[in-house]
Amino acid sequence: MEYKTGIKLITVFVFLSILFYFAGCQKNIPVPQHLIGVWKTSLPQYEDRYLKITEDSLIYGVGNGEEVSHSIEKINVQQESGKTIYTLHYKDKEGEKWDLTLIYSPVSGTIKLKNRNDIWEKVKS
Repeated sequence: MEYKTGIKLITVFVFLSILFYFAGCQKNIPVPQHLIGVWKTSLPQYEDRYLKITEDSLIYGVGNGEEVSHSIEKINVQQESGKTIYTLHYKDKEGEKWDLTLIYSPVSGTIKLKNRNDIWEKVKS
């Protein structure tokens, strides 16, 4: 009887290992085209600041022509009240993981950073 229980436990362990492996390998959502570009806000304290989103990077314009670039690892997407909430998971150059949550309004084509009220508009090319 113990032999059958051991086999069942091994089978369950192997199944769960395979399941977690494939769950971790699922394809990430690509950065949506409407987010790709340079975003600015009209608030005076951010006059020389910007947010640049590329297909694989999140870049902060930190002033004086300086940029800090991060690799986007994954994106989560939620729909809420006619807006799309994007959480960008990224790593800094030291390998530390961070996330940035953006609320995108398709009607106005603007974004807001979660827990902030400032509106960011895409810079026209």
